[in-house]
Amino acid sequence: MSDDLAAFEALADLPGVSFAAMRYVLLARVKSDGLEVLEDAGSRLTIRTAHGLIGLRPGREAKIAGMVAAREPRWLYVLKGAVVQQVQHLMPKVAAAVRWTDVEAEGGLPPNFRFATVISVEPVGEVFLRVTLSSEDGSSYGDEAIHFRLVQPPKTGEAAWPEAAENGATCWPDGPGAPHKPVYTVRWADHDRGHIVTDVLVHEGGRTTDWARENLDGAQGRRVVGLVGPSGGGLLKADRVLMANDETGFPAVARLLEALPDGARGEVLLEAENGEACGYPVRAPEGGVLKWLSRSTGDRLGEAALRALPHHAGSKIWFAGERDDAQRLREAAKA
Repeated sequence: MSDDLAAFEALADLPGVSFAAMRYVLLARVKSDGLEVLEDAGSRLTIRTAHGLIGLRPGREAKIAGMVAAREPRWLYVLKGAVVQQVQHLMPKVAAAVRWTDVEAEGGLPPNFRFATVISVEPVGEVFLRVTLSSEDGSSYGDEAIHFRLVQPPKTGEAAWPEAAENGATCWPDGPGAPHKPVYTVRWADHDRGHIVTDVLVHEGGRTTDWARENLDGAQGRRVVGLVGPSGGGLLKADRVLMANDETGFPAVARLLEALPDGARGEVLLEAENGEACGYPVRAPEGGVLKWLSRSTGDRLGEAALRALPHHAGSKIWFAGERDDAQRLREAAKA
């Protein structure tokens, strides 16, 4: 394969899986995630993702095979998991039996898993705690993909960490030692020092809130965590944007705004209980407008985003808030 993302490649036969059905599933992801189709002819399909290439090929002992290719092993592993996940929707038994050409045995930590240690926790405004982590290898963090799983050990007992299954998926433990593994945003990364910074939204009863507060108070029991990723969507490549976010999306929107190209313009709507008084630092692009909304005075993010939408034809839209509001905005944007 000639693509520059193909330093590592693997194939896996998918016996009994229909090419047409698998093609349909993968192309649906292309549409939903804004991916690029490089090849779609005969029995071959090649899609470019943020992590590398994914697609279909003629199989060795089956009619079709899943194909993944990436510039490094950890990305290759992520793409394998994506293929297995899609096959799982079609034929679960086949997904469990998938075997990749480059896998010798199952077991061990997944290639995209790294241990990290908490080195500091400090308040940011009224409702966030900023956590700085140190990892021996954080070289892939802080680039295009900005999300990761923050894998926290249980409060008591020995932690059980994930393992790489032979089919290319990640096997997560359950039971008393099972970790908590929510998705967070890399606020920024210092590759030279091996530091990764993330912001935790404080909400009562939240397991990550409790974990962050423990470390803020100097507890030593759960300072070692796991990092899985990075993953998820990449940075916005747009010069016109409409962004609407409640507190859950503040770290992501701050990161995305900082990475917008020079000259970008648009509107950013941020909803918090007491609006700007929450104190979270967000900087709008030079050509943009930043508006704070306060729930305590009756402002509502979904309604504000719908009112703003007609003024942003052709803009890239980013929304983080209630699911019903997201659906309403999506439908309005299509009209």
